Amino acid sequence: MVLPEFHELLRTHAGLIHKVARAYCRDATDREDVVQEIGAQLWRTRERFDASQRLSTWVYRVALNVAISFHRRERRHRGPRASVDGLLAPADAAVEDDRIALLWRCLDDLGALDKALLLLWLDGNDHATAAAVLGLTVTNVGTRLARAKDKLRAAYSAHTPNDEENDNAR
Repeated sequence: MVLPEFHELLRTHAGLIHKVARAYCRDATDREDVVQEIGAQLWRTRERFDASQRLSTWVYRVALNVAISFHRRERRHRGPRASVDGLLAPADAAVEDDRIALLWRCLDDLGALDKALLLLWLDGNDHATAAAVLGLTVTNVGTRLARAKDKLRAAYSAHTPNDEENDNAR
């Protein structure tokens, strides 16, 4: 893969890369670091890309591996810390839709594999693609995904009041 093709790959998959970084990093600076590291890792491993796979499967695999590794390393070395993202946002910045913000909070409550499975599922990937990205069997993806969805529902319930109005909205 030559440089112009690589730039096109990054442009085409920028949304996927940023979404994965957002799922594993609360802090904007950390997200930028992870996006940069994902790009660097894609470049380093570009010659090992298996053309029999979909390009997006390979990008997902690299992005998830980098983000999960970064998340584990940061958690081990820094411990928990508060994010200042909201404090540094411009006053006229658009406010994230409440439901999307709630989804991110719920995803933050999950483990790395559950989060990866749900990101793949939310992006509309089938079980076979998720299995290829995560190195699992298709059956294992189905089982783990069902459990991850249950955990997501529980996290959602824990973050929202349980009243009749919310029940009707679901």
